[in-house]
Amino acid sequence: MPTIHQVLKQYWGFDKFRPLQEEIIQSVLAGKDTLALLPTGGGKSICFQVPALTMEGMCLVVSPLIALMKDQVYNLNQKGIKATAIYSGLPNRVIDTLLDNAVYGKIKFLYISPERLASEDFRVRMLKMKISLLAVDEAHCISQWGYDFRPPYLKIAEVRELLKNVPVIALTATATPEVVTDIQAKLFFKQQNVLQKSFVRKNLSYVIRQTINREQSMLDILTKVKGSAVVYVRNRKKTKEYSDFLNKHKVKADFYHAGLEPNVRSRKQDDWIKNKTRVICCTNAFGMGIDKPDVRIVIHMDLAESIEAYFQEAGRAGRDEQKAYGVQLYEKHDLADLDKKIKEGFPVVDFIKEVYEALCNNLRVALNDGLNRGYDFDLGSFADSIKQNAVKVMSALKILEQQELIYISESVFQLSQIKCVCSKETITRFQEQNKKLEPVIKFVLRTSEGVFEDFVAIDEQAYAPRLNISAEEVINQLTALHKFKIFNYQPRKNKPQIFFLQNRVKKEDLLLDREFINKRKEDFEKRLLSVRNYVTENNVCRTRLLVKYFGETVAENCRICDVCVAQKKSGLSAEEFSTIVEAVENELKQTALTTSQLTEKLKLKAEHANTTIEYLLDKGKVSANVEGKLKWL
Repeated sequence: MPTIHQVLKQYWGFDKFRPLQEEIIQSVLAGKDTLALLPTGGGKSICFQVPALTMEGMCLVVSPLIALMKDQVYNLNQKGIKATAIYSGLPNRVIDTLLDNAVYGKIKFLYISPERLASEDFRVRMLKMKISLLAVDEAHCISQWGYDFRPPYLKIAEVRELLKNVPVIALTATATPEVVTDIQAKLFFKQQNVLQKSFVRKNLSYVIRQTINREQSMLDILTKVKGSAVVYVRNRKKTKEYSDFLNKHKVKADFYHAGLEPNVRSRKQDDWIKNKTRVICCTNAFGMGIDKPDVRIVIHMDLAESIEAYFQEAGRAGRDEQKAYGVQLYEKHDLADLDKKIKEGFPVVDFIKEVYEALCNNLRVALNDGLNRGYDFDLGSFADSIKQNAVKVMSALKILEQQELIYISESVFQLSQIKCVCSKETITRFQEQNKKLEPVIKFVLRTSEGVFEDFVAIDEQAYAPRLNISAEEVINQLTALHKFKIFNYQPRKNKPQIFFLQNRVKKEDLLLDREFINKRKEDFEKRLLSVRNYVTENNVCRTRLLVKYFGETVAENCRICDVCVAQKKSGLSAEEFSTIVEAVENELKQTALTTSQLTEKLKLKAEHANTTIEYLLDKGKVSANVEGKLKWL
């Protein structure tokens, strides 16, 4: 078998590993259960792909994101490495073939969603596979105290019991000390083994800016900082609005969200990666698995949901280790909204039950029915129909998911499917009477093996040039054949789906774990308070604040965040600068004063006072009236 350095050179073209990668790989090859904690852009996938390629047998990879699975499978296949993925939405016949290939073929990497682990059929077939390594991506999802807990991940422990001597590598970019301990416990680590790279990004400058006009602030920042950029936005509508605003002001931008057609998303992503588009305005659907090293700035237009999410998204800047920026914008009312969310944002048990009942009614799920059925679902429409805030409704649905009552699939492209529902004789007679539809019928029968026995995946875009008609006309003709009951044609889906894991029960009979919900509520409030503290803290190095959240202590300030830059400009030590900022805050909260009055009252040097006030004005912490009097906001 090749060495790890030979594999790295052959498939990735690198002469050496990034920091900590080799130690993680050697730990895996020594047969140790390993938790690899690497920040975004740290090269996590190489940590299991390289050792797997030096081992006999196959690597089973558990991943929660279909888009990420597809991306990694595509990249491996492009390198000549045999990999495939099994996820919800694939026809049973296709899944069966892929599992056979994993058992009898030469598949090196099999990617599966965590839900698949619960299938008895999968487990039976899995035991016939020669699995040498189990890789668990986004491993924080297994912890009930993580920010993105997903119950299906708990099934991995059962699989470990079946794969007795197979080592596991768990990988994540963000985990608090509590979650790090929990991951190892949930995955039955034989002994604790955490290999962790520092969360400090020495080239990444974190900046917080209060504003009264987000759009203008965004434009000002992108005018000053050149190069590729990502602008994160909370809702889909705003992605286009901000993109249009930037284009209007001669900044080449595009927008991206999960509601766009897959081919459109792919084109927008490619244009940005190739620098045909400078700025991508997007929801958090964008970014997973995208390794673009030269991103110079990431701007968050809305307050992040958690420090974990912010750190991961901001961390997509500066992967080439050149200077880059992570900027969080906010308006004053955002803090009031956040305070309200901390108090009222987490759903109480009665509200969760009401959402459950409304969901069942909305999807027309009858009592004692629904088990293992999937339904197309649109969160916005559902929230509007019950006159509730969509964020709060989603929180309730997440609790229902964590209580294993439902499963919410991600929005993902699923190919159209078709099955022949009549005899060959009927088709022959129909073709004679409908010559216009004859070419598409013949093409389906010729290219879709097994179409009489089961649904077969098809791609209308690929059919179009072969039939010399538009893709829209292909869809119209297949729809007509569906109406004529020649084919059962199921057009492609790009909507999230909700699957019921238990039959519907009456609202009052719904059993919810109150202790679990209360603990989730506490964690929810802590996470939002951490976001608030990060945004409003004016005296402490941003990097120190962020890495402290993840349990890391650093000896020195980063010297490049907004707080450090202001402190350095003042000529003061960090402690002196912090003391002056606090003193100014205390004075201006009591009465409005001019800079000279502040200087005299606090006995400051003029240059120190001027630098401090300039910093606080820039941060939106103080305002000055026409008389030059300063007021704390």
